[in-house]
Amino acid sequence: MRTFTRIWFGQLVSTIGSYMTDFALTFWAWEITGSATALALVGFFFQLPRIPITLVVGLIVDRFNRKHLMMLGDTVAALSTVGTGLLFLTESLQIWHLYGAAMLNGGFGQIQSLAYKTSMSSMVPPHQLTRANSMNSAVYYGAAIFGPALAGVLHPL
Repeated sequence: MRTFTRIWFGQLVSTIGSYMTDFALTFWAWEITGSATALALVGFFFQLPRIPITLVVGLIVDRFNRKHLMMLGDTVAALSTVGTGLLFLTESLQIWHLYGAAMLNGGFGQIQSLAYKTSMSSMVPPHQLTRANSMNSAVYYGAAIFGPALAGVLHPL
């Protein structure tokens, strides 16, 4: 359970960061365009790659090292976020950058999430699975509350 708890904490940080990024992308879409359609398209492009990836990621997760897949998903999401931030700081950010970042974050986030969920059974003894699942629920629901709130607090900075 100790290994799971360490990875779980990493998931907590990663998931909060993902929700903060999602908030920032949609906020920037509004700031750039002033269009509700642009906001909706950020969400659309975030979800779009998840559909085909979900259909094939089971094969990928079974054939490749799950730890590496989790690291890949988090790394791509982090690089996408940093790249978007740099574009913003250099005043080069355009709406299509946000759509691309949303697609990368959605697609690779799905790979990371499924690799994590399938590795849980190998990290946790069977009698602790209920506890581990409860901890995972706390991560996702807690991050859904605190991620956007934290992003909103940090936005003026």
